[in-house]
Amino acid sequence: MATGSVVLVIALLFAWLTGSLISLAWFEILADGLIIATCMTGLGLFTYKMDAYGMPPYVQSLIFCAGVAGIPVLAMYLYLDPAGFRHFVRIIPLRVFIVALICLVLLFLKKAGKTGKTEDPPLADKPLSTTLSSQEYQDKIIVRSGNGIKVIPVNDLLYIQADGDYIWLVAKDGKWLKEETMKHMQETLSPSGFVRIHRSFIVNVSAISRIERYGQQQLIILTNGDSIRISTSGYRTLRDALGF
Repeated sequence: MATGSVVLVIALLFAWLTGSLISLAWFEILADGLIIATCMTGLGLFTYKMDAYGMPPYVQSLIFCAGVAGIPVLAMYLYLDPAGFRHFVRIIPLRVFIVALICLVLLFLKKAGKTGKTEDPPLADKPLSTTLSSQEYQDKIIVRSGNGIKVIPVNDLLYIQADGDYIWLVAKDGKWLKEETMKHMQETLSPSGFVRIHRSFIVNVSAISRIERYGQQQLIILTNGDSIRISTSGYRTLRDALGF
């Protein structure tokens, strides 16, 4: 519902902008607004997801800008008659400028967010062990599996991945979805065995096969072949845990 409302608001804004600049039928203007709004929302969600898998920010911005600027123009080229498209072409430079401006703002906000709260400053400054005092670290995790219950020994876990209000528990014999927070898992797993290397990932240190450099970033390769990007603070924490 929220996503649909966002799409509708963006569509109406762009329809109003287009209608104030060129003369087209109202349904053509509205269709153009819906196309560009859908592109912005869909590509925005896609690049947000790809950020968790280590896609560089400049690649995310390039995909977003190219898609939002190009797909609506292509759609209108295919839909409008030649005379109508000649009218539409006049606003393309302005549209490209607006999309580029939106990309710059989003890139700035993402960068500011990462250097602020999302970069997990407590990882490097606060040992995980300080979050537990008298209680012991858990040695198994209970999840629902179909009509039954699955007991996962924590030593069998490879990594934990955040997914909204849920987490994915990836183990040697499969993966399971559980309604839990990363903060709770970080506090209840042994800090000597599990390290939060990114705001979306906690890894089992014993499941790490190697660490590789990918451009300006570090990736860990796990024993099952999965690769995960390491944040700056997460790399410092992992380095301390591994003792190198």
